[in-house]
Amino acid sequence: MLALYVLFILYTLVYMGPGSVDAVSITTVRVPDRGGWVVMWPRPGDPTWENRVEFKCEYSISPASTTTPTITWLRGVFADADREVVYKWSSSGEVYVHPEFAGRVSIESRSRPTLVLTDTKFDDWGRYWCRVTNEEQPDEFGTDEESLLFWYKLGYDPPTRLSVVNLDKTTVHVAAGGTVQLDCAGTSGREASILWAKGPTGCTQGESCDIYETVIHKSAVWGAGNPEQENITISPNYVGRVSLAADGYGSFTPTLTITDIRPSDAGRYWCAPDISEVYSNLGPLNRDAQSVVIVVNDPGTEPTCVGQTDGMYQHPADCTQFYTCSGGLHYGTNACPAGLVFNQGLQLCDWASNVICL
Repeated sequence: MLALYVLFILYTLVYMGPGSVDAVSITTVRVPDRGGWVVMWPRPGDPTWENRVEFKCEYSISPASTTTPTITWLRGVFADADREVVYKWSSSGEVYVHPEFAGRVSIESRSRPTLVLTDTKFDDWGRYWCRVTNEEQPDEFGTDEESLLFWYKLGYDPPTRLSVVNLDKTTVHVAAGGTVQLDCAGTSGREASILWAKGPTGCTQGESCDIYETVIHKSAVWGAGNPEQENITISPNYVGRVSLAADGYGSFTPTLTITDIRPSDAGRYWCAPDISEVYSNLGPLNRDAQSVVIVVNDPGTEPTCVGQTDGMYQHPADCTQFYTCSGGLHYGTNACPAGLVFNQGLQLCDWASNVICL
């Protein structure tokens, strides 16, 4: 038994590092002042004029990653696979710049990935997206982005009927079978196109990161007084479980409710409402988007530290694993060495013949 205890201590020291902790690392991107737009008004006759703009971007990764994230700036329409990469700084250190922006774009630093664009021109206008991918978790939990509109003013009016999204981005924790409400403020009513999407997938280096599942989509009804009914499309995975909030005028708002939560519902959800294109000169570029992450804790299989004293406990779904509780908080799940299971009474990994799986 003493030998087993020594083995357990050595294993703990070697294997209970950050990489072995069964925890979701969530990336959150925020673009300051995203409620309006960045505008360039050329004044070549003004000696004080500087042909330079900045697209600000901030992010956090929690728990922190030991690997440098990949920073990508894109231009185009949300969730469109044809969005062009303006600048990409991979975690490996490789830098890609779109030929159209060669010599004109740079990023301040990895920790502050503000995009600097110089020698701007009319063709540069559009919606720019700051995307950050945690390469240790290059999935929908580890990839987030936000956008800012750039308007190059050259005798043209400013953008009309700009759609802006404000979503509560606080991570939502919910038990399987529960209900969540994702509060999103944005364009509402019959003339709004309201889209909720889940994803993205395929975010490993060198692959597209624009594959999303449409959770629910309400089409826009063009023209006041149009008798055409709003058309709502729902993913087969969410039929009977998702709905949009009513606006009090017989139509809908972007706030989303999901009932009967399932473990497969865990992931990142994007609120992307938009005004009907007939009312904006931006076309599909008018669609803004923000995301929030849902983490599902299945009470039947997920470890919990609620009401538990400090110590280590068998994982409820697999007694070859154990998790640690301290102060009522969960501090990660680890696996015993091959051939052993966790003995909760002795607080160590033991031979299976000595342990009853709880």
